[in-house]
Amino acid sequence: MRELKEEALDLYAQRRFTECVQTYERLLELNPRDPSLYMGQAEAYRGAGSRREALNAFRMAAELLLDQGDKAGARTALKAALELNPRNKEVSRALEALPPAAEEETRPTPVTAPEALFEYPQEREQPRTWQRSAPRSEPQKAAPPQAELRRLSDNVLAVRAGPGMPWVVVSSQTPLLTYEVDDLEQVAERSYPQEVMLQH
Repeated sequence: MRELKEEALDLYAQRRFTECVQTYERLLELNPRDPSLYMGQAEAYRGAGSRREALNAFRMAAELLLDQGDKAGARTALKAALELNPRNKEVSRALEALPPAAEEETRPTPVTAPEALFEYPQEREQPRTWQRSAPRSEPQKAAPPQAELRRLSDNVLAVRAGPGMPWVVVSSQTPLLTYEVDDLEQVAERSYPQEVMLQH
């Protein structure tokens, strides 16, 4: 399955749209309920100039996304279908039937790539103590070490488990780089030796 997906992406990148469509058909035989496959097939159809087939694939993706409760994804698929044929009344009605984006439930976006680590809100990046509040009847226990997170630049974060522990520096540049330092000043001065960086 993974090999077929990679083949489809390669064919699309090479602008071999007809072969790409055929590869998506094989994928959909294996997993006919995957809306992302219909989205990919729709794009391949669009690239091949088959507008009607592309529109139908976008509509199928929208239906499956709605079944999964993904209204935002369904809206995206329907808008793409409407771009292909702005006069299509069925697609227009389906789009109008969706609630406005502001009314949809907001869900946390899952972290799917290293870059997402660098999109945390500022208030999440302040040093804080992570501990469970003890009931008043229990004697207070010593607080665990204070975990710290520091942003060093737009694409570099530093994390340590507690005071006196080494800092783990993470860069979102490709390839993802991580390394440990005892003193963050070394990173700021760019004096830390590059050969200690480990690629993961």
